[in-house]
Amino acid sequence: MASPFPPSSKPLPIIHINGFPGTGILTIAREVVTSLQEHFAASESGCQAKLVHNHLLINPADAVLHRTQPGYQILRKALRDAVFSTVKSEPATFTTAYLFTDWQSGDDIGIEVCKDFQFTAHERGCDFIPIVITCDQEENIVRLCSSDRGVWHKITDAELLVQFREQSHPPPVYRFENVETRLELDVTNLSAQQAAGCILKHVLKYLSSNE
Repeated sequence: MASPFPPSSKPLPIIHINGFPGTGILTIAREVVTSLQEHFAASESGCQAKLVHNHLLINPADAVLHRTQPGYQILRKALRDAVFSTVKSEPATFTTAYLFTDWQSGDDIGIEVCKDFQFTAHERGCDFIPIVITCDQEENIVRLCSSDRGVWHKITDAELLVQFREQSHPPPVYRFENVETRLELDVTNLSAQQAAGCILKHVLKYLSSNE
């Protein structure tokens, strides 16, 4: 088997999928990771892909503090920072492409979190690939009501979703508008497999130098 990648190559990218709850982000992300794994296996590069969805970081904080309590955001940041510290400094992670799912708005907290992702990629020395998922409101509500969302304590209130979507200041979804590697994808009429295919095609443009 070939070595993971030459010493001169940079670590594999950090991919960040951001969008409204209920747009199918987690399902799409799983498809992307599966496709990346298949790509790496076919290339015999020794590389791999891993999914770190947002509730893996949210739910441990929720188990300790309610999100309205003082210290909640500090705890969330501490958990996130622990993961980021390993991803950016541990060489054993460098042959892995990490895909994070999220819903970050354009408020002060959301902007800070999004900049933390960018800074982590910079410190790791890898590409940062933000994917912004959009979906029209009617389809978003349909997807929000899927039966498995409660497993991860996700938002299932359609009225609350509409309130978020109609918000204009701050923007309800941070879009990474000044990041050249970004992809904005409307998934209203796309299956999870089709959306994942579009994302995979975009991501592969930044993998050629790493394999």
